[in-house]
Amino acid sequence: MATNKRELVFAQSAQPGERYYCPACRQPVRLRRGQSRVTHFAHLPGADCAVSEGETGEHLRGKQQLFRYLRAQGLQPCLEVYLPAINQRPDILVKRGRRLVAIEFQCSPLTVDRLRARNRGYAQLGIKPVWLLGRPYRHHLSRAKVAQFTQVIAGRPTVPYWNTTRGRVEYRRVFYRCSFVSGRPSVTGVVRQQIAALARTASTSELVVRLAGQAAATVQQPLAHCPLVCHDLVPSWPVTRVAVIYWRIAVVLALDKQPLFTSWSRQRWQHWLWQCGQSYWLTFACAPRTVLTAVIDNFTADLLAARVIWRCGDQYVLFCHPRWFPNLAAKDASLATALTHAPENGEGSAENLHLPLII
Repeated sequence: MATNKRELVFAQSAQPGERYYCPACRQPVRLRRGQSRVTHFAHLPGADCAVSEGETGEHLRGKQQLFRYLRAQGLQPCLEVYLPAINQRPDILVKRGRRLVAIEFQCSPLTVDRLRARNRGYAQLGIKPVWLLGRPYRHHLSRAKVAQFTQVIAGRPTVPYWNTTRGRVEYRRVFYRCSFVSGRPSVTGVVRQQIAALARTASTSELVVRLAGQAAATVQQPLAHCPLVCHDLVPSWPVTRVAVIYWRIAVVLALDKQPLFTSWSRQRWQHWLWQCGQSYWLTFACAPRTVLTAVIDNFTADLLAARVIWRCGDQYVLFCHPRWFPNLAAKDASLATALTHAPENGEGSAENLHLPLII
């Protein structure tokens, strides 16, 4: 959009020959039309607008779709409102109830540091940011990028997208995984796939190399011989830089250093688990640290079920040190009798939801 000094004007409605100006820097902009690109306004060469960014056709089209989409819901969205206090211009600013919401349609690369800075700016003004991803983020999204754009929507971690082909929002929750698992194997199959991956993986990750060295030094065993309680059987959201089983092994190695009957309050226990994984956790730029809670709670439940820890009143007490296996044959024999039924899989649903935009 641009202004003709009287009102804001959509590029599609602009009249050739009329003068238009950037609503942020007030410098002249040029109307651009073509057969193979979306009609848009562009700064003149040499312009120094502080909030000007190059836009793809998808980004331009998506902003216009979102504007019309929100209007159809009875809201009053504003396009590209310049916020001088933080030197930012959200794609769309809309009021929902008593709160302002900034909607950003992200189609270009954005670092986690830049994203956090943008969100801090909005927080200064009491504005809630909502980030919708475009087509470049649809395929081969790394664990780090999933974490970067994770947002808690309806109480669950989600990566939201705007589909410009269908003109709708999509909430992607297909990122739940058990470590190294493909397909939908049985519980025993999950553990066996994980054992095979741990046994054959020559990881280039510094975290994994350091963990393997720690296991060799303290328990004289390779990672594949880890206790059964280390295996994650419930699919979890990506929260660690490497497969979550490595964090669970790191916790077990840390427990080996604790004297038996060491006790923690619930809060201190969760903090201790978080500290054990400090170098493992991914950076969440749009979601609170509570997204880690499900992974921490699942492991706590597994440690309780395995009687590694006991709950005494409001305290967790270390009851025994988990047993490492001398070889894979011994581990497989123990597996055959230890895992007789599958855990609940409620958090692991791999789904894409097509729902109204929740802001």
